Amino acid sequence: MNKQFVPLLAILTLSLSSLAQQNIDSVYVSATRLKVKKIEAGKNITLISAKEIKQLPVTSVDELLQYVAGINTNSRNGFGVQSDIGMRGSTFSQILILVDNQRINDPLTAHFNNNIPIPMSEIDHIEVVRGSAAVSYGADAVGGIIHIKTKTYEGLNNPGSFSFDGNMAIGQNNLTLTDVGFHQQNQKFGYSAAIKTTSSAGEQLVNPNYIGSGLGDSLYNNYFDLKTYTAALTYKTGNWKLYARGGSDFRDFAAKYYYTASAYDESLEQVNAYWTQGAAIYNAANSTTEFNISYRNNNDSFAFNPLFPSNVHTTQRTNATLNHTRVLGKTEVAFGGQFDQQDIVSTDRGDHSLSTQALFALANKKFNNLYVNGGVRLEYSENINLQLVPQLNLSYLMNGYVLRSSIGRSIRQADFTERYVSYLIPNLSAGRNAGNPDLEAESAYTLDIGVDVNKSEKLQWTNTLFLRQSSNLIDYVNTNSNDITNLTNLKPSTTYMYATNISESFTWGDELSVKYRAYKGEKAQVNTQLNYTYINTSTPDSVLSKYIANHPIHNVNAIVNIGLHRFNWLIGASLITRNEETIDAIDAEIKPNYTLINSKISYSSSIVPVKLYVEVRNALNTQYQEILGAKMPSRWVYGGLTWVL
Repeated sequence: MNKQFVPLLAILTLSLSSLAQQNIDSVYVSATRLKVKKIEAGKNITLISAKEIKQLPVTSVDELLQYVAGINTNSRNGFGVQSDIGMRGSTFSQILILVDNQRINDPLTAHFNNNIPIPMSEIDHIEVVRGSAAVSYGADAVGGIIHIKTKTYEGLNNPGSFSFDGNMAIGQNNLTLTDVGFHQQNQKFGYSAAIKTTSSAGEQLVNPNYIGSGLGDSLYNNYFDLKTYTAALTYKTGNWKLYARGGSDFRDFAAKYYYTASAYDESLEQVNAYWTQGAAIYNAANSTTEFNISYRNNNDSFAFNPLFPSNVHTTQRTNATLNHTRVLGKTEVAFGGQFDQQDIVSTDRGDHSLSTQALFALANKKFNNLYVNGGVRLEYSENINLQLVPQLNLSYLMNGYVLRSSIGRSIRQADFTERYVSYLIPNLSAGRNAGNPDLEAESAYTLDIGVDVNKSEKLQWTNTLFLRQSSNLIDYVNTNSNDITNLTNLKPSTTYMYATNISESFTWGDELSVKYRAYKGEKAQVNTQLNYTYINTSTPDSVLSKYIANHPIHNVNAIVNIGLHRFNWLIGASLITRNEETIDAIDAEIKPNYTLINSKISYSSSIVPVKLYVEVRNALNTQYQEILGAKMPSRWVYGGLTWVL
């Protein structure tokens, strides 16, 4: 670890501490589809409230997750433009992202999974559940799940709730940011609407293609223009609760070196998504039945270079789940089924469909201070055949300690890009990604053992050791075309990055999180939080792959929250070590270690419920990349106001 980490880490550890701590004894979580408390779940779970989101120096969900132990983000730009989210060293394809019980993972590529159709102002809380959660929610939940619960959906259980939240800011590089949401729940009707826009001309950067090859312009801007809109309705009558949501997400951004290291890369990208979902819930005396359904339409237009035609992909995903829970004595059981339909129409991948069906059963029972929950799932598609997915979670309460362990299997089937990228491109150029239509399903077994300590309001900490054994992992591997037998558009004796089932990998690591209230007075307080994650991934024969080990090895992040009268100063710091990579031709470098500091100073008005703030991103002006070639923003200053009614 770099020597500069040591004094900074010491300062953060000694003087600072946690954001608002929820009472974990009373918080129910969705680690499974059963209604279990956090201390009963047997999983390592982090809950992030709307209040905590407001305090942090973040504008998007991926930025927020950078301050959560066990999560790694590989971003291509700031402010939520595009990020690959991993957990416990998983690839970005092995995380399941849910909004109000429904998956939003994109069937084209997991690069779009962070295109979340919910503004920050509409989020009630976020549950981060580490480890396999495939029994309840299906494929892709290998590293874990990120479950976003909206104010409208949660308002079904909170009649009379009301909120009007907002954040408006301007800053360097013509940055403008707006995030405004309104929600109200009456006895019968509830409704909400929210909008989020983020745009900037971007930073002006030297074009390595021009310097090295005389291609393109001498300078370029990594601009971005992001817009998200959503609205929702609820209705309650008798034993019934109804919920419906619609939304859209539009993104236009410079994508240079996002996916390639080619000297011809002058990429621009537009991604337009439309999202709708609904739920019908029936509550009886000792049972609940819930039907959830969602539909996502995503259109991606990717222009690699103005000299070439754009690749255009349109995907559709329909997902439906019927779930019934019932209390039988001291045991709660749940069972149900799930249906998932994916379709793609693409200029370079072709037209394809995939249908998946699943049945699941879950149970939760208490034995004195021991809580046992788990279940089994059967999942079928023509690509993966019939898969059995078991899960067992244990939690034991002892004098302010929670001892827990979880073991389970998870699966993931290849997305349309992994199976068909470049499928229709004749005489594919050397070095390009090539899909594999015969990919088998990934399989992983995960075991973790952990402890949570919550003996006082002043100090809480949690630590978890995890291990994951994976087989048939999908990644892009340098392969000679003479060894590829299921594609006809390749040049002979040429090397491609070919989507392949790597035989296996082994990942292990540790997650530590400490929250400490250093001081609390009548008009002043100092709170701190420290997270540390270690991840080690190994593959047999040191197979050279693209994504499997593309995660930090050491990831330390800390939060300092200092309040004095109406002023508040929050510092967020990350200290990261990675495997070093370089490509000199395009000035691409992933450094072996780097330090990031974000700072936010705010003032609360005594007249109206408004806070004025100034935020400094990347205060040390660190030059770094998380995806090889995609330069992350330098120091960036902006300011604005937030409010909560």
